[in-house]
Amino acid sequence: MSSLLDSVSLPYLILSACLSVILLRRFLAHDKGGSKSIAQGCLPEPRVRQWDPIFGFDIVISQGRALREHRYLEWLRDLHASMPHTKTFSANYGGYRWIFSIEPEILKAVYATNFQSFGVEPIRQHPPGFQPFAHKGVSTSDGDDWSFSRTLIKPFFERSVYVSTDRIKPFADKFMTLLPDDGETFDIQPLLQRWFLDITSEFIFGKSQDSMTHADRAEVTWAMADVLRGGRQRAQTHRILWAFNWSWWFEAVEKVHAFLNPYIRSTLKELEERQQRIKDGLPVDEERTDLLWSMATMLPDEEELRSQVCLIFVPNNDTTSMFIGHCLYFLARNSNAWKRLRDEVDAVGDAPITFEMLRNMKYLNGILNESMEPNPLSPSRPLALTTHCTPAHRLIPNNVTQVRAALSDVVLPLGGGPNGKAPLDIRKGDIVSVTKTVMYRDPDQWGPDANEYRPERWDGIRGGWHFLPYGGGPRRCPAQMMVQNESGYMLFRLAQKYSTIVARDPEPFRARMRIGPSSMHGVKIAFYK
Repeated sequence: MSSLLDSVSLPYLILSACLSVILLRRFLAHDKGGSKSIAQGCLPEPRVRQWDPIFGFDIVISQGRALREHRYLEWLRDLHASMPHTKTFSANYGGYRWIFSIEPEILKAVYATNFQSFGVEPIRQHPPGFQPFAHKGVSTSDGDDWSFSRTLIKPFFERSVYVSTDRIKPFADKFMTLLPDDGETFDIQPLLQRWFLDITSEFIFGKSQDSMTHADRAEVTWAMADVLRGGRQRAQTHRILWAFNWSWWFEAVEKVHAFLNPYIRSTLKELEERQQRIKDGLPVDEERTDLLWSMATMLPDEEELRSQVCLIFVPNNDTTSMFIGHCLYFLARNSNAWKRLRDEVDAVGDAPITFEMLRNMKYLNGILNESMEPNPLSPSRPLALTTHCTPAHRLIPNNVTQVRAALSDVVLPLGGGPNGKAPLDIRKGDIVSVTKTVMYRDPDQWGPDANEYRPERWDGIRGGWHFLPYGGGPRRCPAQMMVQNESGYMLFRLAQKYSTIVARDPEPFRARMRIGPSSMHGVKIAFYK
């Protein structure tokens, strides 16, 4: 016996053991509760053909390569196109049963109907993908931890805060002075990032970074972009992190932490001194009203506070500026849309810009909802589409996929059977991913012109589970109205000032994934008054 074992290589034994564990796990998962799922009419879902159906590393490697080569959107589109007879199917993804779907009813079940059965911790917190950048926070936690994180930030996204345009105006005024002369080609994306860094830093830290005046102070935005890009890649390849060089990501994390640490430490020190003065009966200054101060009063631990702040400040700083950049990119290629926006803005006259005014501007809001990617990378493919809380809109959602892990066994209303119309049995540990970037272009939901840029389509459309820009159910993004207000305000001011916007980018759109997709080549345009 010993001689036989000696002849077997160690890698073979390890491979055999892993294979046995995976097969046993699958057998137990299939056997568990089988009669219950049959009683509810559940049928197995269609499956993607894979050359590695056991470990599922083929799809992990394929997706990782697509991310690195900046063709992730095409990869998602092609994946769904390979299963034309169903809107729901599965694949073995690194040993997990991974459900892909573009069914609104499945999104509804995950977000609301069966909210308690799905979570994000198994995906974003337990694998080491996001660490050491952050651990617990509003976008990585479930249960009581998530409720606490939500409590930390919720007061700052109440109506009294998000309706204010006075908070936005001075930053928009400064932004307008930095735009070049008529007809000059420039990339507006970096300037939008500096604008939003300034407005966000004042909101969160109580003091603006003033990067529109001092451009060098915006260097941290590039580190934040790398953190988000790497975080996505690490989360999706967490089982084989050892196979990649992540030194660039750890360097970006260090830069972001170095930026945030002084704010956090000075706030905690100031809070401690204030509390001591109150205890000693001494007078104190008026209390700060920024978000970091409020969070520090409830969470005085430096490391835990930094984790919470990281998961608010870093993704938030990327999304709105990137989204406005997309809107301008597409408006520059649709002169009629810019003219209609100008007509709507001109009709307002010199009235003060308020939240209610912006909310009631139908065409402006249609533009915010409709923004799209204009150029496919291959003429044989339909147009490509582009967290956590992001301003996800129809044809270029920043939140490309909505991914949740099953925390318990549950039955979804659709997804089973050859055409995906039967109930589907989901087991604890399965992953459900709704591909919004494909769902938002589904002709069954949006008609035969689903791939066309048509802001006017939104006139009279009511919301539904087929379009959830900010999520739904208990985890709905608390910053929804703030993002709409900031984005609408900036587009209003630009349309108010300029009669024409022209595209000056010779390159086709190519998406580079961060918190969402951004144009690799920037947003090169020219304005004319």
